[in-house]
Amino acid sequence: MKKFKKLLLLFSIGFWKQFYILIASFLTGNIWAKSNLGGCGSNTDIAPTVRFGNYPNNIFIGNNCSLGYGNHVYTGPKSKIVIGDATLIGPFAFITTEAFSASKDNPIDAHSGHEGDIIIGKNVRIGAHSVLLPGVKIGDGASIGAGSVVTKDIPSKTVYAGNPARFVKNLL
Repeated sequence: MKKFKKLLLLFSIGFWKQFYILIASFLTGNIWAKSNLGGCGSNTDIAPTVRFGNYPNNIFIGNNCSLGYGNHVYTGPKSKIVIGDATLIGPFAFITTEAFSASKDNPIDAHSGHEGDIIIGKNVRIGAHSVLLPGVKIGDGASIGAGSVVTKDIPSKTVYAGNPARFVKNLL
């Protein structure tokens, strides 16, 4: 009887509505967005589950980069994200220049005022499930530990980890 009920879900309006939303999200957030990026270098690997938000033209990705499974990369209309060459971003990282505090009455301006460009240097490693918040700059050769929340700038050739991300060590 349980199998029959599960089979009936395939014929429900709710199932097909969710399926439609999933396909529409994939087409606009990945397929369309990739073709509208501000720039994307050669040999860059972008997983099919990466989502780019409403302003992909404000996202610039260098050569030989890799954006992992389930990444979300969001810019606002007044901000940009620049990812340097040879940067690797682990699965489920969340990178945003937006404050996500705009209202429906005023969708352009952030209520918190916390909005800013994100600049990621060359040869950077960003661990799985990391979060990069608006306005941060990550120096060349830096590494961000898995699950870290980056709230301030990260110097070149250093390792930062934690919530909020804190200095761990220098790299040679």
